[in-house]
Amino acid sequence: MRRTLAPALVLALMPFVAASPADAGPSTPSVVTPTSGPVTFSFTLPEALNAVVLEIRRTGTTTVVASADLGDLLPGAASATWDARTATGMPVPDGTYVATLRAAGSETPLADTSNVRVNLVAPRATVAPAVSATSVFPWTDGYRDAVTITGPAPVTETGANASIQVLNAAGTVVWSAAGSSARWTGRTSNGSIAPAGTYRVRSRFVDSDGLVGYSPTRALTVSAKRLVTRKMVEKVSPRRYATGVYTGKCGKTFAPARKGKAWKKSVGIASRHKCKGGKYSGLVEAQFGAWWPEAYDVRSLKLEVTGAGHTKSKRNWAIGYSRKKNGTLGKDRRLSHRSGTRTMLSLSAAGARAYLTNRHELYWGVAALEGSRYDIKAFRITITYRTLVDPNARGAHAVPSSVQPVG
Repeated sequence: MRRTLAPALVLALMPFVAASPADAGPSTPSVVTPTSGPVTFSFTLPEALNAVVLEIRRTGTTTVVASADLGDLLPGAASATWDARTATGMPVPDGTYVATLRAAGSETPLADTSNVRVNLVAPRATVAPAVSATSVFPWTDGYRDAVTITGPAPVTETGANASIQVLNAAGTVVWSAAGSSARWTGRTSNGSIAPAGTYRVRSRFVDSDGLVGYSPTRALTVSAKRLVTRKMVEKVSPRRYATGVYTGKCGKTFAPARKGKAWKKSVGIASRHKCKGGKYSGLVEAQFGAWWPEAYDVRSLKLEVTGAGHTKSKRNWAIGYSRKKNGTLGKDRRLSHRSGTRTMLSLSAAGARAYLTNRHELYWGVAALEGSRYDIKAFRITITYRTLVDPNARGAHAVPSSVQPVG
């Protein structure tokens, strides 16, 4: 006799087939930015699902940063949105996140995961660009005509392109250049010289999603000054410009050297004849120094001394000398006993610059020995140099004396 299995038993003996999970579509948009709005996750449900929960996790973690109850879902297309915020309403850190559908109280996903990348923070830097100088002189005359601006590396989740920007006092960009480093000549983007004043430099960053960020700014000055050539004839007082004396056992110095108004600022040096006590016992030497604080590039230099020996004896003579910038003895000249003006030094270009220190100082001296005496009435220095001048400043075309005593 043929028997029929009960329906319950038939069901028990049938193999178990799990419900097909829902298919996850692409998220829209694929990247959440400050201007994109919320992301929409799309799913295709093969069957109805009950008490569905949407869960958001950061890739590689198990912590749920946000969730939403979707309720019962019918077969077919379904979607859910997320505003890239946590359950407490705070924006999530930049990174990649996954969305998963689950039934309430179940640990088994009901759908494939859907990915979205969050990029809410623009690229940025914590330090301002570095500059090779704080001022630029845009006159192409060889004096600090350009400044190098080097921007910092950006902090960003994605790659970013950098550029350098220069802004005026109103905050308008007057010049820019692609790259993290640039050389600015003090001109605007159209090639005109930027007006004198204070500017701000910064780095601008644009990441792969179009987010724009900036570094802090740094001040940079465009100067109105430019190099002009000046020729100065300076009368130098021996007493005021003296830097020191050396007197041997038989030498002495005195000021003034002679009586009378014309000799009021003079200096005299004298060495006694037949001095015993060594080779330099009768040596006496007066040393002098001057500098030009405004000079930049010296083109020519001439040093003259006006004075005389004390007697008409041909033995009554002195030596005038100059020192080079490295401290070694340079040119020297015998100074006759006759009254008059004599040239101690006359040089141009590199020869003149060899006698001036980096501070544009000149050192020289007059020495007497073997019983001679020499009275120094004055020095005259003729110098041609370039100096910085603002042509728009009051009195810019006047030529004041610029020589100063050393010290």
